[in-house]
Parts: sequence; structure tokens; C-alpha cells
Amino acid sequence: MTAGSERRRARPVAPGPDSPAPGAIRYLGHAGFVVAHAGVSLLIDPWFHPAFLGSWFPFPDNRELLPEVVAGRPDLLYLSHLHEDHFDERLLDRLDRGVTAVLPRYRSKSLVRRMTALGFREQVVLGHRESFTPVPGLTLTMFLDTSHKEDSGLLVDLDGYRFLDLNDCNTPLGELPDDIDLLSAQFSGAMWYPNAYAYPGETQREKTAEVRSDLFDTLVRKVRLTGARSYLPSAGPPVFLDPELARFNDRDETIFPLWDAFAADFAAACPRVRVIEAAPGDDLAAPTGPVAHWRTDAYLSAYRDRREREWRAYAEPPFEPVTPAELDAYFARLQSWNKRFLGAWRKDVRLTSDGGSWSVRLGRIAGDIVFEDEPVDPAYTIEVPQRALRAIVDGEVGWEEALLSMRLGLARDPDVFDLTLMSLLRYGEHPAQTMQMVRERESAAHGESIERCGVRMQRFCPHAGEDLSHADIEAGVLECPRHHWKWRLDTGECVSGGTVPLRVGPAAAPGPLAAVDPAGPRVPNP
Repeated sequence: MTAGSERRRARPVAPGPDSPAPGAIRYLGHAGFVVAHAGVSLLIDPWFHPAFLGSWFPFPDNRELLPEVVAGRPDLLYLSHLHEDHFDERLLDRLDRGVTAVLPRYRSKSLVRRMTALGFREQVVLGHRESFTPVPGLTLTMFLDTSHKEDSGLLVDLDGYRFLDLNDCNTPLGELPDDIDLLSAQFSGAMWYPNAYAYPGETQREKTAEVRSDLFDTLVRKVRLTGARSYLPSAGPPVFLDPELARFNDRDETIFPLWDAFAADFAAACPRVRVIEAAPGDDLAAPTGPVAHWRTDAYLSAYRDRREREWRAYAEPPFEPVTPAELDAYFARLQSWNKRFLGAWRKDVRLTSDGGSWSVRLGRIAGDIVFEDEPVDPAYTIEVPQRALRAIVDGEVGWEEALLSMRLGLARDPDVFDLTLMSLLRYGEHPAQTMQMVRERESAAHGESIERCGVRMQRFCPHAGEDLSHADIEAGVLECPRHHWKWRLDTGECVSGGTVPLRVGPAAAPGPLAAVDPAGPRVPNP
């Protein structure tokens, strides 16, 4: 269906005089594309400038394409979500405001508001599986991550040729479209876990290998379920040009590998799927393929030199260190916006910053800054530079962006992720997302259920909402296909990946499955 009342002045798009030739899909690098069909051009997730506190840069360098992308005057612009490697505000500032923005309809409305504030008032706002046909022969269908996360993908139908751009979106597997000609989806990590954590060497390697294996497994499932005939590795990895972050360019020891690391296994798992390895600027009908010099130290060194002014810019502006009173006020405000989400939960967290250290008490005894001579045993320690902390407290970036920058360090003891804490940090500035998490908790027992192997269980994973209809079951243990947690079907106990239980019951038993812990589950990642 079309976007209906959610559209803002949605009207047929007249082909622009400078639109590229019909039927072309051109790769811009990372998750960016220009699609041209029926005289109309669609620009997708263009990213050219540093992201996340100046730490991420496109890899390989695609800056030479920037002038022609701006001059191309696209008719349509699709932005999948607000992460800065998809939402490049410096590039957006240079685009003609007459472009029609095709945007996902998120609960927080933050993406719509940002685009409106930038002057993009021609908007088509689409919900999950809603479609828009700007001209005959070109139909765009939105696919959302239907959990509390705000990510999206787009199905572009070009007179029957179906291009599915999932970038780094995890639409539930049961909701994915099929009969796909070309799938573009993430294979590399885009998270701070585990490489930002203070794990000893061998433990770090084991956890990194596990995450990479899980990413590959999820990719293979997406390829098979969509019936993709061709696959384009995309949406990563980035490159880190700041010498302070150079260790994250190690493609063997991090969750930021090159496609080479997966190519042989993918060929074995999906032997009939054509892999398209493209360079920025390639027409996907005739890609140049991988270029070896990208992998060299000489290429990286020259790239670092070209962008020196940009990666140095993070550390140059003067700033005032954050005071305990400011930190106290910041966390008090964050918690006041999320009272229902926090419930009876509480947590002691230690923040260390440029030689200073505070313990922050969150939850039922919220807002108290505890000086280090008082006895506190925090489960989480977050090392955050004062410069980054200032940007967070002033609202210039969120914790999500700061964590993705890899400029922060984390440690936890015990090594169990607290979902409530990290969700407060990541989503607390947008309470619509944390309220959705409250609804997910409350509906876990009373929401949709499925029956498998003689057991009735909640249909959607209690961590990130994956459809468990596609989960593997072996020897009475169910494994979620997205993050690979495991539960015993007889008890619902989580035996791998986290501590949150799965709601289960006898197949024939009526009524709700179980009550949900109001403090929320605790899980191990990210």
C-alpha cells in the first residue's frame, strides 16, 4: 500500500533533465547508491565525510564522487537512519532542497524532524512494508527493524528488477521479501562490542571470532530467505585514520573485516549466488571488482595524509571539562525522561575521564555523583575522554555515536551486559524508543505466540525482536537466528548469550505464558 496520510505532498516526480540513463545502479561506497530508472534518479545513504567524533571514514576513499553527486540533483533521496555513516549532514547541506526525501516512519520522528530542520520539506514517510510509486515502473517499499531499534531497508522495484538494500538493518527474517535480484547487506560489524572492551588478548580474539561468525550466519540466512540471485557486500567496514585509533584497522583481529575473510565460506554456503565486489563509482552492471592496493599500508598512509585536517579536527576545538554538577544534572534529566522504562532498576557505574573518576548511581537512587573515597563497586566502567563527555552532556552527540567512535573504553564485572543501562544511554534521549521497549517487555507474555516441537513460546526474541519461527532447534535447545542466543525449551532458561528467559509453556495450555521482570532482562552484548 502507499504511505497514505503519512505522505507530505507526495506527488509524481518529474524526471530531471540531468537524470542518469535509465536502469542504472551505481555504487558510491559503503551503503551509498544512485539508482536511475524511467528518467528519475534516487540517491541512497550517501556518505563522504568523517563520522562519530571524526573517527570513521569511508573505505575505500570515495570523496572524488562528491562533486558529481551534488551536481547530479537527484529527484529522490532515501536515508535509512540517523547514524552518521548513513546520514551525512555535510553532504545534505549541499543538496538542492527540492529533492523529495523518502524516509522511514519511526516512533521517535527524529529523522523526519532532522530533515525538516535542514529544509527538506518534500517528504514521503513510509511505515513497514508501505510503498511509494514516484513514476510508473519505479516502486519503493520500506522495511523496518520492527523492534525498538530505528533502522530501515528499502526494496527498489525497477520494472520487475528487485534491488533490496538492507544496509545494516535487521528486519525480522520472517518479514523479508523474496525473489530478490540484488541484495545489498552488511557483512562487517558496526558495533563497539567486543573490541572496545577491556578483554585480555585470547578472550578478545575468541569473542571477536564469535561475533564475526554470527554476522556471517545472519548474512547467509538473509541471502537464502530473500532468494537473492546476486549479493553486494556493503555497509562496511569503515577505516580509522586517526593514529590514536589505528588498531581498529586490523582486519583479522576486529569485527571490521574485509570481504576476503568471508568469500570462500560464502561461496560454499551460497554457491549459486553471484557476488558483486564493486568499487566506489562502479556501475553494478559492470563492476571493476576488488582493487588490491586498497589493502596496502601505502594506500592507508596516503589516505590518512589527504584527510589529516579532518581527523585532527576532533582534538582541536577548546572545551571546558564537565563538572560533577553538570554530570549529575545530565543523568537526572535522562532518567526523568525514562522513569517507566527504568522502573525499580538501579546500577552503579564508574566513569573515568582524563585522570578523573566518578561513580554515578542510576535508577531508584538516581542522580547521585559519588566521589571516589566512598565505597562503590560498579559493575560497569566506562572510560570516556573529557572532550567526548562534553559533547555528550551538551547534546552534540549521543552515547550511541560516542561508543561507535571507538574512542571510549568499557569494562564489566561480571561480564554480563545490562540491557537497561545501555538502552538508557543509547536511546534515552528519544523516550519513544525506550517506551517501545517497555511495551515489548509487557507484551512478551501476552503477545503473539507460536508452537514448535510441542512447546508454545513467544514468537519474537526477548532481546531484539527476531522472529523465532526461523530459529534452529536441536536437542531441545532453541537458537535465535539473529544474535544466536540459546534457550532450553522445557524451562525457557537462557543457556548461551544472556540471562533473559524465553517465555514457554505447554502447547495446549491456555492463558499468558508468564510475567515479565519489570526491571528488564540482562543480556551479554554489545
